Amino acid sequence: MAEQAFVGAGQRPGLVAWRIEKLIPVPVTKDLHKLYSGDSYIFLQTVQKNSSLTWNIHFWLGKDTSQDESGVAAYKTVELDESLGGGPVQYRECQGFESDLFLSYFKSTGIEYLTGGVASGFNKVVRDQYDTKLLQVKGKRTVRVNQVATKNTSLTKDDVYILDLGLEIFVFNGSTANRQEKAKALDYVRQLNNNERGARAQITFLDDEPKNEKFWTTLGGFINVTKEGDDDDTHDQAHRESIKLIQLSDASSSLKTVDVTPKDGVLKKDLLNSTDVFIVDAGNVLHVWIGRGASADERKNGVIYASQYLTQTKRPAQTPITRVAEGGEGSAFKALFHAWDPPRTISFGQQASTSATTRAVEDKGVDASALFSASAAEDDDLFAGQDGTNAIKVWRIENLEKVQVDAATYGEFFGGDSYVVLNTFTPKSGAKPSHVIYFWQGRQSSQDEKAASALWAQRLDDEMGGSPVQVRVVQGKEPSHFRRLFLGRLIVHSGGKASGFKNRHDQDSYDDDGVSLFHIKGTSELNTFATQVDEVAANLNSGDVFVLTTPRQVYQWQGSGSNAEERRVASNIAAILKGKRAVTVVDEGDADDAFWNFLGGKTDDYPKVKAGQEAEHDPRLFHVTNETGYFQASEIPSFAQDDLNIDDVFLLDCYTTLYLWVGQGANESEKRGALKIANDYLAAAQSDGRGEGTPVISIQSGKEPAIFTCHFAGWDAALFHQPAFVDPYEAKLQKLRDEKAKAAGAVAPAAAAPAPVHDAPPAPVAAVAGGNQTFTLQQLIAGVDGIDLTRKESYLSDAEFKTVLGVTRGEFAALPKWKQQAKKKEVNLF
Repeated sequence: MAEQAFVGAGQRPGLVAWRIEKLIPVPVTKDLHKLYSGDSYIFLQTVQKNSSLTWNIHFWLGKDTSQDESGVAAYKTVELDESLGGGPVQYRECQGFESDLFLSYFKSTGIEYLTGGVASGFNKVVRDQYDTKLLQVKGKRTVRVNQVATKNTSLTKDDVYILDLGLEIFVFNGSTANRQEKAKALDYVRQLNNNERGARAQITFLDDEPKNEKFWTTLGGFINVTKEGDDDDTHDQAHRESIKLIQLSDASSSLKTVDVTPKDGVLKKDLLNSTDVFIVDAGNVLHVWIGRGASADERKNGVIYASQYLTQTKRPAQTPITRVAEGGEGSAFKALFHAWDPPRTISFGQQASTSATTRAVEDKGVDASALFSASAAEDDDLFAGQDGTNAIKVWRIENLEKVQVDAATYGEFFGGDSYVVLNTFTPKSGAKPSHVIYFWQGRQSSQDEKAASALWAQRLDDEMGGSPVQVRVVQGKEPSHFRRLFLGRLIVHSGGKASGFKNRHDQDSYDDDGVSLFHIKGTSELNTFATQVDEVAANLNSGDVFVLTTPRQVYQWQGSGSNAEERRVASNIAAILKGKRAVTVVDEGDADDAFWNFLGGKTDDYPKVKAGQEAEHDPRLFHVTNETGYFQASEIPSFAQDDLNIDDVFLLDCYTTLYLWVGQGANESEKRGALKIANDYLAAAQSDGRGEGTPVISIQSGKEPAIFTCHFAGWDAALFHQPAFVDPYEAKLQKLRDEKAKAAGAVAPAAAAPAPVHDAPPAPVAAVAGGNQTFTLQQLIAGVDGIDLTRKESYLSDAEFKTVLGVTRGEFAALPKWKQQAKKKEVNLF
């Protein structure tokens, strides 16, 4: 019988939780981020993906929870999983060692660990009586708030601490605490004061009063804090050992485990048998994979055996365990296997799934042309939603110098060369033009030419003040927005100029026998292009169009599965290549002997599928660093724009394209080494089957194109486009100080003594325009005491108001509130 508390669960997107009370799961209705160390919990996160729902179940074990409660949490998690059809992924979470995915649910609140157990939640609350607590605040993205001993020796120099005395709250910043951690701590203090203390608490910052007597007396006396704490980045991470694969099977009438790790250590998908359960030991986490045909006994005991395996291998008891059902594998699990989703071709009787679900999707027969037209996921646009014009310049690398190409030949590239292409997009709205620098590298181009193309692209970027977006393009992996620049006239020829470091054997190489075969590929008239291939019949395929040039005639061969756009663009390509020759259009099956003779003889031995279709992959965001001397990438689950830190470099992996986001505060060596980091990442990612040559788009913070921002829900264009850098900690600290000053000013005088005479406070907003008190934009951004922080724009002079916001006061007042807020965000007055 299904657990009554789970009825209706998982039907709506969002996070819900149950606490184990007297061995029964009881719904938690508020403060899901407050977890008692003596309890066990079950969390269900439901996510809407297109028209389907996916689920993650986490059972969280406090460090002081009883064995009975942790056992109930584990088997009730299985019941919840089964009530949802066996589709969810299960995670075991231990206090202080939670997975990044679990932590991502609490980015706005952090996690607060409370001492005690379920009984602690029913203590009688007496107004204005509070327990003294010293709280440690730790973490860059999601803070953990952990109660520590109330003494000065608990303090470390690299974390933030909050001394909570009820109606007095002290904030201590360790000397090396990072700004994100300090900003998150202030968020927590504001929430604590506003939600639990009725905004009545007096907040004191030890930065202002480093020897505050009450703070240090409470902790046992003043000390110089020099002790170091755990590093934030390694706090949750164990060393990753060699991956192992353990099979759990009852085929011999009793459950047995067998180590089936291949000798070469490379895991492949076909090692997983659908009738069994497998434990994948990734060093810092165990994955329990449940095959569709696994027995009930195998399913029930998978996590139990994984826990026993931890004990046998003398691993920490808090090592995360994840339970995943066949068909619902996530990116982190797939990444452990070589080429889990290799590039695949899809026959005309199949269709690629357009969404990731927890169940298998049956293929359905579709029209061949509709199949290829539907693959619009690749049809991206750097300037989506904007009306304007593109202007391009093209340079070819010759003797390691960039040489301007004749505009009449724009769109014609040679596979033995490398090029630099500058695109300037000018919006019709009159907004400032945007620039994109592509460096295109031919497949046969020499290494020094490829390096020179990247170098010249960087120099051009520097000359333009660092504002352009940089995109590396490898032959055969041209993104759609690059092809669009040439309006259906992009042709890649074989051959090219000799290398700048040529030896006596190097020479210019071009196809000059008069016979050439071009493969036409694309999804629309604007992004379709032609690539020269060897002129042999085996290179044809039924899904595309080909143009064959011969000394006296040009053939346009149309595969039976090609679409109308490809045929139309093929006609344009044929017209460019024909010179004075006639063009003959032939459909597959109708070509004459002369056609076949140029291709080495007639044959039917060529592919009957459309090339290049990729399996769909969800985007993944990584924070990358090489600070320790070797490449590291830490994934950010459930990512959002706020996860992008302007002091760092991030990779957004969309499988067919890799975006390199460089924060404006990243140091010079990080900026210069960013492309190498991307290449290192791609080299490490080759095992997923994507192949070489994935396009890399380098983006500066504040200049993000639409094809990047579309992967972040609710992207705020003003967030990284500030007139000057705003430290998030300093901004939040100023806000708290302003609130503190405002609250102090609202308190009435205590006695009947005559009130002293003061200067009048700032005029009300409605009267400011007629008064004398104004401030510059820079002053308002830095912070001004005693003003209405919700109407900062009102304190600008009339002239600066129009200059900064682009409208007069009257025009601004007539705008809808959301437009007013958007304008204020753009200039950091919100």
